[in-house]
Amino acid sequence: MPSGSCVHEVLLIPHTHHDVGYTDSPRLIDRQHRDVVGQVLHLCDRTAGDGDAALRWTFEVSRPVVEFVRRGVAADVDRLRRLVRDGRIAVTAGYLNMTQLPGEQELERTYEALAPLAEAGIPIRTEQHGDVNGLSWGSVPAMHRHGVTRLVMALNPDHGRPPFRQPSGFWWEGPDGSRVFVFLSTHYGIGEEWGIIDGDVRLAAKRIAGLVDELDEREDYPFDVAVVHAANDNRWPTLEFLPLLSTWNELHPERPMRLATMDEALDRMERVATEVELPVVRGEWADWWSHGHGSTARELAVYRRARTHQLTGEALHALADLRGDGAVDLASVLGHSRGPVRLRTRAELADDLAFVDEQLWLFGEHTWGSWESFSRPDSVYTASHWNAKAGFAYGAYDLARHVAAEGLFRLLASGSGDVADSAIHRTGLGADRTCLGGPSVVVVNPTARRRAEPVVVEAAGGAPTVVTTVVEPFGATTVPLPAEPGPGVAGHTVETPEYAVAVDPGRGGVTSLVDLRTGTELVDDRAAFPLGALVAETIPAGSDHPFLVRPRDFHPDHPGPEFDRTAATSHGPALIVRGASFTALSWSGSVGGVDVATTLRLYPSSDLVDLDVTVTKAETLAPESLFVTFPFAVTDPRFLVETAGAAFVAEHEQLPDTSKDWYAIQHAVGVSSGAGTGAPVLWGSYDAPLAQFGGFQTGRWARTLDAPAGHVNSWLMNNLHFTNFRAAQGGTQTFRYRFAPRPHDAAAVRRFGDDLLHPLVARQYAGPVAVAGSAGLRVTPADDVLVDLRPSDEPGLVRARLRSLSVEPLRARLSWVAADAVEAAASAGAWQPIGHGAGLEVDLAPQAVADVRLRRSS
Repeated sequence: MPSGSCVHEVLLIPHTHHDVGYTDSPRLIDRQHRDVVGQVLHLCDRTAGDGDAALRWTFEVSRPVVEFVRRGVAADVDRLRRLVRDGRIAVTAGYLNMTQLPGEQELERTYEALAPLAEAGIPIRTEQHGDVNGLSWGSVPAMHRHGVTRLVMALNPDHGRPPFRQPSGFWWEGPDGSRVFVFLSTHYGIGEEWGIIDGDVRLAAKRIAGLVDELDEREDYPFDVAVVHAANDNRWPTLEFLPLLSTWNELHPERPMRLATMDEALDRMERVATEVELPVVRGEWADWWSHGHGSTARELAVYRRARTHQLTGEALHALADLRGDGAVDLASVLGHSRGPVRLRTRAELADDLAFVDEQLWLFGEHTWGSWESFSRPDSVYTASHWNAKAGFAYGAYDLARHVAAEGLFRLLASGSGDVADSAIHRTGLGADRTCLGGPSVVVVNPTARRRAEPVVVEAAGGAPTVVTTVVEPFGATTVPLPAEPGPGVAGHTVETPEYAVAVDPGRGGVTSLVDLRTGTELVDDRAAFPLGALVAETIPAGSDHPFLVRPRDFHPDHPGPEFDRTAATSHGPALIVRGASFTALSWSGSVGGVDVATTLRLYPSSDLVDLDVTVTKAETLAPESLFVTFPFAVTDPRFLVETAGAAFVAEHEQLPDTSKDWYAIQHAVGVSSGAGTGAPVLWGSYDAPLAQFGGFQTGRWARTLDAPAGHVNSWLMNNLHFTNFRAAQGGTQTFRYRFAPRPHDAAAVRRFGDDLLHPLVARQYAGPVAVAGSAGLRVTPADDVLVDLRPSDEPGLVRARLRSLSVEPLRARLSWVAADAVEAAASAGAWQPIGHGAGLEVDLAPQAVADVRLRRSS
């Protein structure tokens, strides 16, 4: 460890902590933060000749500055640029104080959103986060790709623990080996709590002196400056901390205090960090506060569906751009349920996609509700605040869903095929274009991998059904609409060529699931609850735990409380339904006023198992949690978890003292055995991101993961909070899961998660021809590279983002196999044709990301 050094100077950092809400409605706060920028410029100009009292200011997040630059007048942008150049203002790289909900696409786009700042000549060198207790491991390489190599975390240690003593410095190493210097600061609001603003300045000076004396005594703090935040939630810019500055310097002339930006502070610290030995840590910064995601299960699922629609729609529009629009325009129809749909110009599409990005970011931001969300859960203000936050998810969903529907019809009508006698364009992706003989389903693959899996399709006028088919990369196929399955029959066991299943509604779920290909039992018969059980977790009556005595005091200083756990059960029979493409086993149950209906589906010639759990409940303010249990029969387990831009081994690839009670995943988890027994399983959740591993872990505040068995408990919802999050939730909602017994590594986990993020698109189809084959684009090696396609703002231009999953360097190749002429360019390279046997090769470093531009040849 580094040896300590004396603090010679105190740097007071004025800023505001950026909450999109909490102190007032998100509808107001987001706009007011843009006004903050103008006020900061005013105060900087007003104090320009005041020497040490001249204001320095740090914008904790970039969103208000980006909006100010986009909307501001040239003279004001010039003032901002000058003040940044002179070191009076710093703008940091974090678009907002994000949670661990955003995926790698969202994270990457937040950095791309900083482009107006670069264009205005405003440099970005530091990223700062406040309140949030963690970040996804993939954030490290994403920062590096955008030139950001320093991170400030002014985290809130309540409801959790910091990975090191606050304040501290360390190096955080990404999965690709890149590093950022991290300054783990104090809680951002500590200065105002000490009275720095609107307080007793001598008392504040005394408390700051205590901090400085403590730093002087620490052997693990090598820096010669102390950083003190002058900030609090959504604080309007002020000069009221200036009396503290003069008082401190009168009392402590030997180590003066001065105003500074966070950039200046990090410049000082980073120089020291390169000269001393600081800890180097790898892995996920798992956020203790992420259990708050479970306070809004419905809107969280809407948000996740919205980003799926967005990414799917982008891929379909991009493929249609490369194939070329058909000879006859699609009809314009108002509404998603009818088609074809085409209402957008290319500029409108770009605007709508940008709006979806913004809404997803605002929902993924860390502020969930009002300050009185628990003290006054039924107030109009609390409801209005939540309505605004939820509106971000629904706003993203509405547009993204519509963009995806339009993209599907554009793709099906793309290319230079024949024109039918009617106004409907004859379609055909590839050479297979045969006449249809009855109702059919078109299935489209929005990924670069060949997919063979079941997909649910909503049949017109009937219940949802399932089709299973093989779809080429970025391709489509047409299959007959399956006949409706026959009536269900009562039964508790079912067998297919792949699996033998037994369910016991009296216990609440699947008691046995045998993989008949290997003879392996997948369900742990020693588990307290079977697979697929809905389990209610409540605090027993009479508990005197501080959580109840001091309401919502849920904190690692006093672990617990102990919980009662009960499964939803029923004395009724299970129901077996056999269709052409699936076999389903359904059961129902109830527990504590919560009803559940569960369906497990198996598929011919597939190892995939799907589980849908529909929960109906009333709102309650009493402490509660709901889980769906997956007790896989794996001993000495290893949990490989998908996070944004990476996969990490729980416990072993985490920062110290980060959350091990619960994890916020993207979509997938791999469960395998170390020295123990049991078949490896890939497991995924479409709708619910929270999971507990190895058993029920709520309230343990564990420093190490106690996981003797390979159990995954999907944490659907909870209200174990004291502010910000929702106090109660109810209604009817379905949670969807998919799993399969498969060996895996980090790349396989990320592919499985990507499949859930980009599911096959299925729609009942009434076109005149059967669609089959590839849309034209091929990327190899398909299993080692994830590919996202997005139409550019420039008409006809498509961006393909390649993300390597390999730990070794690899060469990716892009080619075009259709008859049309397409060309590509890597980064700023020259355009070259990629069809007719040609291709563009791109060298990718381990786990690297690269962009390729694509367009139709002129």
